[in-house]
Amino acid sequence: MKEAPQLKEWPTFTGEGEYDHMSFIKTIDMLQEDYSIPEELITERLNSIFEKSAKRWYYGIRKTNGKNTWCWWKQEIITKWATYAWRYKIENAFENSFFDPDKDKPLNWFLKKAKRLNELYPEMSQKMVHLKYLRNVEENCSIP
Repeated sequence: MKEAPQLKEWPTFTGEGEYDHMSFIKTIDMLQEDYSIPEELITERLNSIFEKSAKRWYYGIRKTNGKNTWCWWKQEIITKWATYAWRYKIENAFENSFFDPDKDKPLNWFLKKAKRLNELYPEMSQKMVHLKYLRNVEENCSIP
């Protein structure tokens, strides 16, 4: 068994802004798999890797429900943050994001749009993500 990464190497989650709760969960799952981290160690670290709104939420849920497994916490995270409001916000951000050559670096702008699609459709193939992205660009691009 490899030694688990130090706490500073673990992802954090705030639950604010354009958060990506599924990426957070997947990263913790990969750490668990790659380092054979016991669930107990993961749940012990939640207090440290949740920040801001997520930490306040965690305190309330933990007080009400006590210690639970990582599997249980994953479901609670999804229930809390995979809301229609979140989906609407990310969809609107994707649809209404237009490239501004004076403000945006092309690669950063593209990666942000691609990240939003991956958040919305985590099971979608990369080919479909690219097609959806290109369709959006085509609809919102004008060539003078």
